[in-house]
Amino acid sequence: MPGTGRRTHGLRQKEQPAVNTYEADTFPAATEPDIDPRLLRAFLAVAGEGHFGHAAAGLGIAQPALSRQVRRLERLLGTDLLVRTPRGAELTEAGRKVVPEAERALAHNRRLVRAARSLADTGAAVLTVSAPMPSPPGGLLAEAVRRLWSGRTRTRVSVVELRDGQQAAALADGRVDAVLTWDPPVADGLATEVLVEERTSALLAQGHPRAAAEPMPLAALGAQTVLFPVRERSHCWAQLDAAAAAEGVGITPVPTAPSAVADLVAAGLGVSAVPGSFRFAGYPGVTFVPLEGLSGTMSVVWRRDDDSRAVTGFVAACRDAARTLAAAHGEVWRLPEAAGPLARRAGSGLEPTP
Repeated sequence: MPGTGRRTHGLRQKEQPAVNTYEADTFPAATEPDIDPRLLRAFLAVAGEGHFGHAAAGLGIAQPALSRQVRRLERLLGTDLLVRTPRGAELTEAGRKVVPEAERALAHNRRLVRAARSLADTGAAVLTVSAPMPSPPGGLLAEAVRRLWSGRTRTRVSVVELRDGQQAAALADGRVDAVLTWDPPVADGLATEVLVEERTSALLAQGHPRAAAEPMPLAALGAQTVLFPVRERSHCWAQLDAAAAAEGVGITPVPTAPSAVADLVAAGLGVSAVPGSFRFAGYPGVTFVPLEGLSGTMSVVWRRDDDSRAVTGFVAACRDAARTLAAAHGEVWRLPEAAGPLARRAGSGLEPTP
């Protein structure tokens, strides 16, 4: 009988394989290659710079690795996207069409990540931050993270290190949610808040003749062996170089491994210039003397459209930490005179909040 599940008299009905029509309709056989977002980022970097070498430096990878990523993307798409020229690289017609599609694909990835994070209404939120390294225990980053973790909505912070040229791209493609930096990038879609001004200090051996002088004039460094991290030009070296040139002081830096600077200074083999907050790092055998007229301004940068509780909480924590540090250690930090509640750098696409 129909509907009883029993076999009826006459011909036996042929059993049909079960078909999940939802799966058949929704997940057709894959005929297109899966594209790794890293390949799209590599292609867009070269397209934006017009040069493989410059793009590789901005991404922080070797040029051969970048070239391999672009070639792999071209193989997956079955067409050339870029052609090398004597001046760098130019987009092909196909490349020009792929650029906006690649940008939309990466933007979709970012929205997906942010949406997933925003679903975590309970427990600890997760935030990825770039900050200058090393960061001393008593500095702005440590104070802001402590506030986030001890607050009502606890936030876990993952800290990465990026060069200045990498920050805007890392924010744009979602690799980081916020950046603490001495030199904030200016780009559409980014918001910047000036947090605190930090005095630059000379790092000297404890027995150095200038150890008791405060502040130390820039000219006093002219006869010194000045050690600087070999990795890249720090903001301290950049400002010291500019100030020395303006005052006619000759300073020749000696490239040094970052981890060795404090030890060499303690041994009396040279001096250096560091952010004033490094006095709280506990380096033995050294002393910190403010350098006359030199300071750096720390800012926090985030995506303009990111209003997640993790990011807004981090910005608020940085603001509170800056005020606390300036009040407790005025010899190191001070609030910028022109910094309002949301002082923004010109060109960020945002106006100061009254």
